[in-house]
Amino acid sequence: MLTNHQLLQEFRQKQRQLQSFRQALDPSLQATLDQYDWGVISGAGHHGLPLLTLRFNHRVSLDDPVLLNLAEQAEQTWGPVDFALFSGETDQPLRVLSKTLLNWRWRQSNL
Repeated sequence: MLTNHQLLQEFRQKQRQLQSFRQALDPSLQATLDQYDWGVISGAGHHGLPLLTLRFNHRVSLDDPVLLNLAEQAEQTWGPVDFALFSGETDQPLRVLSKTLLNWRWRQSNL
């Protein structure tokens, strides 16, 4: 069982990790993240990947350039990640892997 001190250390480490990820993004992507509730849960994604959660207030579009840029930045930071994308339309997230998003973008640009 973790002590309060250990929990606080873990929380601070996670907070620093999220801050450094956000600060590494270009300003427009930072502004987008600031508009929404988002976070990363280590090991909670598909096959133990990091799970990046993002709550939009609109319909999720998998070809959204912002989402694709976020997938690219997340992969550069953590490697492949699992996304849980919540929209304003449902309480159930759309789950998609960053690799799937980036592969789909590559295929679309080469048609």
